[in-house]
Amino acid sequence: PVWEAGVKIASYMVIIVMALIGNLLVLVTVARTRRLHTTTNFYIVNLAVSDLLVTLMCTWVHLVDDLTEGWVLGAFFCKFNTFAQVLALVSSILTLTLIACDRFFGIMFAMRAHLTERRARTFILLIWICSVGASAPLLVYRRQEVRVWANHTEIWCDDAWPRDTHSTARQLYYTFISLVLYFVPIAVMSIAYSVIICKLWSRLPPGEQLSATAHSQVQLKRKVVKMLIILLSSFAFCWFPFQVNILYAEHRPNKQSQWYGQFQYASTLLAYANSAINPIIYTCFNDSFRKG
Repeated sequence: PVWEAGVKIASYMVIIVMALIGNLLVLVTVARTRRLHTTTNFYIVNLAVSDLLVTLMCTWVHLVDDLTEGWVLGAFFCKFNTFAQVLALVSSILTLTLIACDRFFGIMFAMRAHLTERRARTFILLIWICSVGASAPLLVYRRQEVRVWANHTEIWCDDAWPRDTHSTARQLYYTFISLVLYFVPIAVMSIAYSVIICKLWSRLPPGEQLSATAHSQVQLKRKVVKMLIILLSSFAFCWFPFQVNILYAEHRPNKQSQWYGQFQYASTLLAYANSAINPIIYTCFNDSFRKG
């Protein structure tokens, strides 16, 4: 229906415009503001790059695919769209994990272990190497398929794993991406931030007081941790239905459920909306970002 197409186009346009403007502003702000040149903000820049990748290569593709019959964007986007989607997901989750580890070691072992800027650049490079490695199979096995009927040419985009191991290999791959590269890092980050909260918000022993400078530093650390926890919570919430969609699609029975099409669309829309939400979180919970 026209009204449904209009609502979908409008919602996607809002997400795309907000994500592009917001994440570009994050990159420019960090580049031009010296006080934002910290390890955590370098990782946030990397997260913004991942969000831009999702917006430029995935978000509008999903809208076009939903509004058209069959696959109309050609063989290149058939391969690269899903590759970019997994690439951005893995790079985002690994970046958030490194942020959590940086905060954990920076707060729990401040005098002995803190990731330097040089190490941050090395870790960011490793993030993209791991992300490319995890998503590379899609460049090999994802392809555009064509079936010619008497009065219609059917075109669709799907995985084409080796025939003798198609179901097993495909299920193992997507289950690995979902469980090992989403749910496990979320659990690790949740534990790390729980320990950090206990450290920063625990009461001091009787008779012990913090100096004004130390108190100010603790307050600043608390603000940063609050922002990072909200950032993680937003990511986990927005991408969770998408992970459920992946696991259900690979392990469901052959019978197609009536609700699945709507759930697949809504879960994908919510996942892409996270790219527009992140810059808002930075500016709402970080005074330096807001001023910049």
